[in-house]
Amino acid sequence: MIDPLKIIQARKYGEVRYAVISDTSGKLNQVLKKFGLEPDADSLIEHDRDSASLILRALLWKDMAYDDECMPVTQAEYFAEQVLLQFSEPASRYFSNGNWANKESWNPLTESTFDGGIIISNPTGQYFCIWFQDED
Repeated sequence: MIDPLKIIQARKYGEVRYAVISDTSGKLNQVLKKFGLEPDADSLIEHDRDSASLILRALLWKDMAYDDECMPVTQAEYFAEQVLLQFSEPASRYFSNGNWANKESWNPLTESTFDGGIIISNPTGQYFCIWFQDED
C-alpha cells in the first residue's frame, strides 16, 4: 500500500490533493465537487490505463510551471504504478483534464495557474483522485 504522505513529500513543488470517496450517484460533476474541483465533467478526458500511468508519472516527475524535476523519473514511475495498482480494477475508468504526458492543452479545474491529475472511477462507486496544482 502506497503512503500518500511519501508522494506529497517527494513532490517538492506545488500542492498535491490525494483523496478517495464513495459516490453511487454516477454523476461525475458531483464527484468533482466532493474532491474540491470545479464540477465540470465536460472538461475531463477519458484515458486508458497506460495513458493514465504516463500522465501520472509526468505530473509526479516534473512541475507544470517550470518543468523542474520534483523527483527522479524512476521514483515517479514507481509511485504512478503503485497508485494505479492500489486504486484501479479491471473495469476502472481513468480521467484527466488533459494529457500531461504530451504536455497538450488542459482544462483547469482549480484557480491555480496550472492543475492536472488523474481520477479513477471504479464500478463499485469508489473514486480516487490525485491532483496537482502549481503556480507560475
